[in-house]
Amino acid sequence: MSPANLLFVPEELSAYQWRPARREDIPAVYVMRAAGVAVDRPHTPPSEERLGHLFGLLGEHLEQNTLLALAEDDAVAAAAFVFFPPPEDAHLALVDGHVHVRLRGRGLGSYLLSWLEARARQEFSGGEDSLPQLLRTSCAAHQSDRIALFEQHGFQAARYSYTMQRGLVEPVPEIPLPPGMDLQSWSPALDPAVMRAFTAAFQGQWGMPGMTPDLWRDFFTGVPQFRSELSCLALAGDEVVGFCINWVVDNNAWVEALGVLPDWRGRGLASALLSHSLVLFQAAGFTRAALDVDAENPTGALRLYQKLGFVAVKEEIHYLKQLT
Repeated sequence: MSPANLLFVPEELSAYQWRPARREDIPAVYVMRAAGVAVDRPHTPPSEERLGHLFGLLGEHLEQNTLLALAEDDAVAAAAFVFFPPPEDAHLALVDGHVHVRLRGRGLGSYLLSWLEARARQEFSGGEDSLPQLLRTSCAAHQSDRIALFEQHGFQAARYSYTMQRGLVEPVPEIPLPPGMDLQSWSPALDPAVMRAFTAAFQGQWGMPGMTPDLWRDFFTGVPQFRSELSCLALAGDEVVGFCINWVVDNNAWVEALGVLPDWRGRGLASALLSHSLVLFQAAGFTRAALDVDAENPTGALRLYQKLGFVAVKEEIHYLKQLT
């Protein structure tokens, strides 16, 4: 069955053409998402570059795991995407949908969520294990229309996170690594060790899928936003025990992943890595740094960021729906 025909289209939405997305749709999807910026107030505005990364991430599954609604003029009215990471303790579907700001409240968003759920059930139907089957999505805390839609479809708020910012005009405290440790820049030769350190540092934390080399590159060091010259590592001998993977997003410095191996925590490694990253950002001419943090991160990351001058500028709500 074609993904576009997976779910019956109600009469009131039959005027739209429904089909999977193609790479050549990226500019039109961007136009649709950009039209809602004033209402949605995203911290990071949409860009064709990030959409290209999303389409690339879906790869050969792009046709199966996307759905577009096209208006009569071929403009994109709505778009849905679903990504299935490798299962660990649950089968997970990461779902995302957007409706053109001028077409909201007409049933398009509800249909996208229903289609995404149907696609996830189809994907999970061949499993012979008893792992839970979950849908996960998110929205900003001010997006009351999305919150109402998620709750109407049986999603429940499961977690909260913050986007935090720090100006780089202010001085950055110099925090050295503990004695006997080396500070190095990221390099391709060290990337497998950084991935292993990331896996150990974030093991068991909420919402963190198991990492494979392909996923690591797709989500962290293989994306266009990654900047090797702005990323730094802490080494004890030949072992990577801490890392700060940094990106550039819309001309702003972005701390994408900061972590320390459990046995090396409590020694000031995370503070030193973040401080060094901020110095690198300043030297590169950036005026602002930003990051996302789980409000319930058990390692005390929120306190660390606050201590180094970051302040919360946006709250995100993460929703789950259990299918089994």
